[in-house]
Amino acid sequence: MAAGMYALDFQEVPLFHGLGRDEINEILQKFHGMIKHFPKSDYIYLAGDAVESLCVVLKGTVQMIKEDIWGEKSIISNLGTGSVFAENCLGRLGERSVVSYFAASDSEILMLPLGKLLFEGGGSSKANRRLMCNIVSILADNNTRLIEKTEILCKKTLRSKIMAYLEQEARYNGSDSFEVPFNRTDLANYLDADRSAMTRELARMKAEGLIDFTKNSFTILQHEHEL
Repeated sequence: MAAGMYALDFQEVPLFHGLGRDEINEILQKFHGMIKHFPKSDYIYLAGDAVESLCVVLKGTVQMIKEDIWGEKSIISNLGTGSVFAENCLGRLGERSVVSYFAASDSEILMLPLGKLLFEGGGSSKANRRLMCNIVSILADNNTRLIEKTEILCKKTLRSKIMAYLEQEARYNGSDSFEVPFNRTDLANYLDADRSAMTRELARMKAEGLIDFTKNSFTILQHEHEL
């Protein structure tokens, strides 16, 4: 599917921030950007695959995951519309991915070949410079997210992990009431926790008046620093 068909929507994508429609079309044509459809549960990249493209989620949800030899999945990051992934392989063309990228729902992915982006994208045009600046900004934002994930996993108790995650979501949503992008199984995988133990702990936290929730909708009633 030709990427230009989506150009009217691309101005909302962080990768193309500050670029006009003509500039976006020029970049998509120059770098031979293509949109691919991935049905739910398909893999965009498997760990061990050679990464060939910088990817943008145009529709759906993609999860960055790590799987062990028994098939147990740990979710590193949840990527919604507008998110960029596989950027960790920039500058290492042909490097094999150490993580997998998994379509958690039916997804449309813009794929920009890394070779052209790296070796032809560093030109002097205003659009190319803007694009490279946006990539650097995205790298910084994604790195911050990974640091925050590490902060969650460093917590010593399951309750602390849950509260740290919920408080991060509250900050990103600008409200103590918000929806999380995970079902219970995926939330347990994200927190690196046993699903049953997490479900019991959530119930206890609700009973103690720390949080309230209905399915994926959560409200923080007492922040960790207030306890």
